[in-house]
Amino acid sequence: MMNKSTKLLFSSTLVLSVMISISASSWLTAWMAMEINLMSFMPMMMTKNSLPSKEASLTYYVIQTMASMLLMMSIITKTVLILANLYNMMIISALMMKMGVFPFHFWLPKTMEGLSWNNCLLMMTIQKMIPMMLMSTLINNNMTTMMMMLMSVMVGSIGGMNQTSLRKMMAYSSVSNNGWMMLAMMISQTTWLLYFVLYSIMTFIITSTMSTYNNYHINQVSSMNESPGTKITLLMNMLSMSGLPPMMGFLPKLLVIQASIMKMQMTLLLMIMMMTMITIYFYLRVMFTSIMLTMNENKWSNKTKQKKNMTMMTSTMSIIGLTMMTILMGFN
Repeated sequence: MMNKSTKLLFSSTLVLSVMISISASSWLTAWMAMEINLMSFMPMMMTKNSLPSKEASLTYYVIQTMASMLLMMSIITKTVLILANLYNMMIISALMMKMGVFPFHFWLPKTMEGLSWNNCLLMMTIQKMIPMMLMSTLINNNMTTMMMMLMSVMVGSIGGMNQTSLRKMMAYSSVSNNGWMMLAMMISQTTWLLYFVLYSIMTFIITSTMSTYNNYHINQVSSMNESPGTKITLLMNMLSMSGLPPMMGFLPKLLVIQASIMKMQMTLLLMIMMMTMITIYFYLRVMFTSIMLTMNENKWSNKTKQKKNMTMMTSTMSIIGLTMMTILMGFN
């Protein structure tokens, strides 16, 4: 187990590596910051002395090392005039591998399955910041990028349908949101940053809620012995994460949809929206059985009251998002 001082040290270097990479003026500095980021996150992944945690740490290390090697090769390739045309594609492929974008997404569900909810939150938010910031400076509106974007949304939506593990479901949802964020990158820097911030908030809500109730599989959510009000608030959080209007999770998707319509990317947008509808289905499936079942609550349970307070606090963010959506639609 990691003590508090060690955890604070690695958390500080993790945040510092992100700041260094964002402010870097050369690719070599950004690469060094990503290596610091990897070395800071690895000890945090191995907080549990269990086989799944060790397998997840080893898988993550191997994949990130391969992506770093490809990135360094891309930086060297830039100096060779003969291979100059491959430079952008190689470096974007390395960044996609670090993020878990199709077709480099296979490691993400397996890795997240062996992590705690807190580490899953870091994996889906902070660990994506550096590759996304670098990708936003290189991404182009070409057929290859659009195909990877569409396939990421498709694989993320279909892959999450047959999962019983909540962490794997969140991993496939992360792959799907990667496709949306790549589309937001093509629009503007502000759009994808706003999408990423709102996505991080919704991810924090889901992971903190599941960590509070110690849920890791769908059958655990279905057998939750909580009041109907608590289950409804959990359902709101799930639907907000899926992007169902008018919840908070739909706000970043609405911004991307409006900008894509202005750029006349109708075919791509329609296909991505159809695939995202599947995501709403598998999030709704998680809570459907739980809402249909009755509950037996002990009136003297202080732990139940603490869980209720946590659930109400996180669901308030979804309700605020609903209010923001209503105001935004009113102005439009």
